[in-house]
Amino acid sequence: MNDYRKPGGEEMLAKERQKTIIDIVSEKGSIGIHELRERLDVSEATVRNDLKYLEQNGMLKRLHGGAVDLSRMNEITYEQRAVVHASEKERIGKKAAGLIAPGETIFLDAGSTVMELATHLPSGFEFNVVTAALNVASAAGRHGNAHVHLVGGMLRSSLQELVGPKAIAGIKEIHAHKVFLSCSGFDAGKGLTERHIFSAEVKKAMIAAADQVILLADSTKMGRVFFAELAPLHKVDLLITDNAISDTNRTLLTAQGIEVLTV
Repeated sequence: MNDYRKPGGEEMLAKERQKTIIDIVSEKGSIGIHELRERLDVSEATVRNDLKYLEQNGMLKRLHGGAVDLSRMNEITYEQRAVVHASEKERIGKKAAGLIAPGETIFLDAGSTVMELATHLPSGFEFNVVTAALNVASAAGRHGNAHVHLVGGMLRSSLQELVGPKAIAGIKEIHAHKVFLSCSGFDAGKGLTERHIFSAEVKKAMIAAADQVILLADSTKMGRVFFAELAPLHKVDLLITDNAISDTNRTLLTAQGIEVLTV
């Protein structure tokens, strides 16, 4: 990988710095703000201003916590999502792993935050993992105490996710104690939504077949609405999010009967 770090910090000329950002995003496909800040040796505010300028001029697409190369925006891949709010996702995943009990059957979806859960599964007792995501199944399979079941279906390669009627039929045959779920956005009025309808259908099936719905989502997803409806907010029993969630949003969620855990 090229080393784009340059001396000068805040003194680097804006145009030179912005060109460097474009080069990095073009090479990697996507990158988080914190990594850009470290590689350019500038403040987070400077990076945000640069990304805003570059987006306004049609040179990249900003995400919450990072940026994506426009040429790859037809569908945001797992790798691109994973760099956005990476530290928050890791903390959320670790917290969620502590909620798994011996002998349980759990659904894990294809989200990048759920992938952190799959990486940090508990040890010392056996349980069942059911997923439609190849990468989640692979990560969970590294834990010898987890019995991993992968449903069939059509491969949606950008997220390494199996979707379609076969995936949904396989999920409907299983009863799970818990589903650990991600989403593109959640809103007090519009509920949980997804970018892609095929993913939404798989997640709907998991919700219907589970006793408890646990949403893993960083606080920036609150108030965001996307194309495909997933579920009304009251379907969620527990939200695990980061501690940046506002008191107002916490109140809105608890009014819907949702328990909120922050990390």
